[in-house]
Amino acid sequence: MKPEETREKILVAADDLFGELGFDATTTRDIAARSGVNKALIHYHFGTKDDLLEALLDGYYARLTETLLTALGARAGRSLEEQAEDVLDAYGDFLAENRTFCCIVQREVGSGQHVERIVARTLPAFQVGVQWLGRIAPHAPEGLELIQVLTSVYGMVVTYFTHGHVLQRLTGADPFSPKALEARKRHVRRVASLLLREIQRKPASRAGRKGGS
Repeated sequence: MKPEETREKILVAADDLFGELGFDATTTRDIAARSGVNKALIHYHFGTKDDLLEALLDGYYARLTETLLTALGARAGRSLEEQAEDVLDAYGDFLAENRTFCCIVQREVGSGQHVERIVARTLPAFQVGVQWLGRIAPHAPEGLELIQVLTSVYGMVVTYFTHGHVLQRLTGADPFSPKALEARKRHVRRVASLLLREIQRKPASRAGRKGGS
């Protein structure tokens, strides 16, 4: 087996087990058994289990960043709403296709052990979002501050995937069926569109509408 094939087998096994059991409950022996490779090869390719988690997260976030940047640069001449829709669609599709990623991040953030790693990889994209919103809406109204808007949109997308098992019990329907995912996508687009329109509304326009209501 080629070294890159061995490395990929180890990553896939670690991905599955970290998602199923969590980082702490997974041993390198478990990963070796699941991947079908010698335990010594895990240490050869990745060093420690901690380094293996680092490599796994690096791969996920690199693919996610590429996905979002591609979506942001697609379709020249789009409106701001269309740009936001493309990015949110791409984000949702990525999470739908990589549900183990959501499980790993949720578990590790919940444990408190690897929060800094998650924050360090999430922060650049979050800052880009704040800067983008700041350029298009420099005078966001009270209650719709840019950090609040971005936090709400982030939660609206991510929570659906991290709490899918809860949603299934609450609604009695599979939240990850093609029909449910498409409905969720439409909802996210709609809410994001309404938020964008509101934060771009000129202060005088907002004041006039408030006074006339």
